[in-house]
Amino acid sequence: MHILDQLMKSVVRIEAKMGNGQISTGSGFAYRFAVREDGSHVPAIVTNKHVIDGAIEISFPVSTADRQGNLTGKFENIQYSIDGSNVLLHPDDSVDLCAILSAPIYNHFKGRNLQPAIYSFDKNISTIESEFSELLPMEEVTMIGYPNGIWDSANNGSIARRGIIATIPGDDYLGKKQFVVDMACFPGSSGSPVFLANFGSYVDRNGNLAVGSRVKLLGVLYAGPQHRANGEIVVVPIPTSSRPIAETSIPNNLGYVIKSLELEPLEAMADKLLTSEFSESANAGH
Repeated sequence: MHILDQLMKSVVRIEAKMGNGQISTGSGFAYRFAVREDGSHVPAIVTNKHVIDGAIEISFPVSTADRQGNLTGKFENIQYSIDGSNVLLHPDDSVDLCAILSAPIYNHFKGRNLQPAIYSFDKNISTIESEFSELLPMEEVTMIGYPNGIWDSANNGSIARRGIIATIPGDDYLGKKQFVVDMACFPGSSGSPVFLANFGSYVDRNGNLAVGSRVKLLGVLYAGPQHRANGEIVVVPIPTSSRPIAETSIPNNLGYVIKSLELEPLEAMADKLLTSEFSESANAGH
């Protein structure tokens, strides 16, 4: 499978059902945390906290494949309740990231000779601190998700968009581990992964033409500046639904992206969770 196909198949369309019955949509992507040498890991869907804030239930349309990995051409809608036991929240309240533990998705297909056709990434694709310093402003980036909840409902397909890095990547914009992209960011785009995806060749910081490809997870979209009718500029989370509001806000076609570095605290939390499960299993054996 081509890496671009993998990128498109790594994202999921999240529908969140609120306590009042309202349905909102967001985006997320599959990620393997705490990968061990024996292959054990913690499967999860990474998204923004505000995508599932107040939700009592979430659902994902999940494409299926047989045990050999051949796509069936079908998908199923997987639903399960949200509570404190199946979500890892980034420990910093100001970082709008969480990981929805997705083992129930895989368990759903056990015994049916099926598996979910979701491509999961891990920390090997995440950009590290030194790599951000090597990137240039105005680098072309790709965001994949479900703007305005739009999707290919016949094939469970996602939507890709292109833009550029609008700030200096090595800087922490406004003192936080984030950067800005010049890209239209609509309701439903919350939680979309932002990738560096160059193929064939690219120019590095020193002006050298590098032959080959670069594919890196740069971060996760979560917010964007908007200006109001009175001229005030505010930064707001990318909404999860389009709904009438009393005050007119006009997007500036800019998005704030949490750097992939902020996945590390979730990695540590998942590692503790996996270690605890191994310990409990061992004790049960005795």
